[in-house]
Amino acid sequence: MGKATKTIKQALCYQPQHALWFEAHHALFNRVAAFYFDVINAHVKLLDLPTKEALTALEKCTHRTADNPDPIMPLSEIEPNIPALFRRAAINTALGSARSFFSHLARWKAKKAKAEATGKTCGDRPPVPPRTWRTSPSFYAGMYKGRTTTSILLKIWTGTCWSWVKVRTLGGDVEDGYQLGSPSLIRKGDHWALHTPLEKTFTSPANVVKQIAHPETRICSVDLNLGDHIAVCTVQTAAGTILATRFLKGGKRISGFRKSAPFRRMKDSFIGAGGRELIPLRATDLPREET
Repeated sequence: MGKATKTIKQALCYQPQHALWFEAHHALFNRVAAFYFDVINAHVKLLDLPTKEALTALEKCTHRTADNPDPIMPLSEIEPNIPALFRRAAINTALGSARSFFSHLARWKAKKAKAEATGKTCGDRPPVPPRTWRTSPSFYAGMYKGRTTTSILLKIWTGTCWSWVKVRTLGGDVEDGYQLGSPSLIRKGDHWALHTPLEKTFTSPANVVKQIAHPETRICSVDLNLGDHIAVCTVQTAAGTILATRFLKGGKRISGFRKSAPFRRMKDSFIGAGGRELIPLRATDLPREET
């Protein structure tokens, strides 16, 4: 089975004060994601675990519960009442960033060691952790509800409390056969939009051997040449019977074009090398297309 994914982008229509709430929600999400990145950086072995197990381990390290009253690095120092789904979205964001960073760091170390082994110096700079966080917050199921073709309810951090905010959505209807993913709150300049990934499963096409075994299969082959015929295209059956042939001419006309005066005029018109007057390229300078 194969999967096809795409994203619908919907502009949001909201009240003026909602923009401030979206900004506060965005800032809190990035603070929490940066916090969990620091936790992972302090416990790098967590990256050896599968994603679900790493998420559980990070929650045990940071989330205070009745069975875990004293976590090692409590998240409550940032904000005491963070919803579980909001926290897990931030954890997954931090895990993705951490895996990318440490993967790049390992490749850089290997490249540096290889260069030093041959007596050379590695000219590439080492990767650094994210200096600033500007990731877009995701809304897992439970952080949004009541989604229709024109509106949606989002659970937003307003800066003082968690509130359900209803906003209108413009454009981007969901097509049949696609499954909705978790929407993300995206900032575009002074405006906010909602981007939702869509996923559709389909039956993967058969391999080449099975495809060409079908009697109705048609194959287009292209042979590139260096003479007057730039290419020769043929359409044939799987058995090799040629059904149609097309010769693409013009090879002699464009041969040596790079060294010709028209090409130099075209180059000068774009670059203006040597401070010379720019000479416009004439349509007659280009080779005419032949079919």
